[in-house]
Amino acid sequence: MSISDVIAGIHWIDNGIAIIISMVTAIWSIWKFHKQQELSMTLQEKQEKAQKELETYKNELKQQNEKIKHLNEMQMANYTLFAQKKNETCIALFEALNQALECLASSASLLHQDNTFEDFDESDIRNFLAEIGLTHGKKKELLALWKNDSIAAIKKLQYLQRKNRDIKAVNAITEAATIFRRTQLYLTQALINDIQSFIDDCASFANGIKAHNELMERGIFDQPGEVTDRPKKMNALWDRMDKITVKLKEELKNCESWLKYGCIPIHNFFYLKRLERNL
Repeated sequence: MSISDVIAGIHWIDNGIAIIISMVTAIWSIWKFHKQQELSMTLQEKQEKAQKELETYKNELKQQNEKIKHLNEMQMANYTLFAQKKNETCIALFEALNQALECLASSASLLHQDNTFEDFDESDIRNFLAEIGLTHGKKKELLALWKNDSIAAIKKLQYLQRKNRDIKAVNAITEAATIFRRTQLYLTQALINDIQSFIDDCASFANGIKAHNELMERGIFDQPGEVTDRPKKMNALWDRMDKITVKLKEELKNCESWLKYGCIPIHNFFYLKRLERNL
């Protein structure tokens, strides 16, 4: 083999190597380009996915915030209704308790000057009997007694006058107790206990006066101390009513504060939950 052949062989090998290197370089470039494209697509997809997830989270968060806002608004609306009802019922209770105590004071008073009925004529008697709500049969009976025995009729009329005051007191206390039962939902347990005890004592006092007057009508006078103790008992009841009034005012002021600052008292939580279920 000649030198020229060797040199030609070397050139052929060099050319082959160059071609191979070119092909490898081209293949590498193509592979690199595809990898870059795949990487670019993958990154874009991840970015798009992350953006979608972010938007979904934002929407969920917005919906949650709207829900919380709605619940808060509904809760405050419910409590506004609760506060209005509480104000109304507390005022009604205060008026009923005072009315009951005034009627009881009238029944218990030792300063009453019973009507003598001596200057009454038949028309006056009819008006009086109508005023105290006597039945038609009783009216007829008393009018007949008035015509036949005016002194006996006057005693009967004076008893009816006292009895009417007693009945008014008992009825007023019963009405106050009814209103109180409707108001308990809005009151603290301590105030409920105070008012319940107060109403019970008023009712016991009123029934005692009524029973005493009925004994007097029958000519039985076995409770002399009961009458003399009445002023002391009434003063004690008025003092207790003053304390209840102060507590009721505090309840109403608390309502105003809760509405002003948007704070809902914990002891009204179950009432508000019941309102929410009914809406």
